[in-house]
Amino acid sequence: MYFILICTVFFGTIMNKLFLIILISITAFSSCSSLQTKLYLSMIDAKSGDQILANEIHVREFLEHILDAPEEYVITAYQRCLTKDQRKRTKLMHHSYYVISIPSRNEYHTISYFGTEFSSYSRGAWAMDTDIDLYSYRNFLDGNRKWDVTEIQIVSGIDTEKTVQNIIKKMDTGVHYYYRDHINNKPGVDNCNTALWETLEKNNN
Repeated sequence: MYFILICTVFFGTIMNKLFLIILISITAFSSCSSLQTKLYLSMIDAKSGDQILANEIHVREFLEHILDAPEEYVITAYQRCLTKDQRKRTKLMHHSYYVISIPSRNEYHTISYFGTEFSSYSRGAWAMDTDIDLYSYRNFLDGNRKWDVTEIQIVSGIDTEKTVQNIIKKMDTGVHYYYRDHINNKPGVDNCNTALWETLEKNNN
């Protein structure tokens, strides 16, 4: 039984790495933008990178509206598997996102930073309510571990006003997306994980 479990975990890890290498190779050596777009839609989100980029202005409007009454909103943060075909989060392949809740309306929205192309480097954009963020969060609420979602525990809680202000500042800096930034941190670029940690502000109390 233990041998089968170990083999399963080992095989799954190897397959995840091979899968990632194959995908990176395809995008690195292919000049076909339509192929990259299809991979993006099938693995990253149902919204295309162009749609996410175009919708960032609406994300900004939503965030600016929060600043009118930040006390009415609660921010929490989560990590999940990077793709829908992944079984468990790894150091290389995981995604971080915010959930902004409005308790008075029993409503919530997800916010996270995405690359807008299926590529190691691309133009980045903040996205709201992407299908995979929402789907993984709803699975988490239902007790389903499919996406290996965990809440990032902040003992004092997250400061809504300062965090939102930081996200807006990030939008204004025009940083680009770099897939491995949480491993090989580089100046002037972010990925979903570094963008979250560099904008998250803890409550002082």
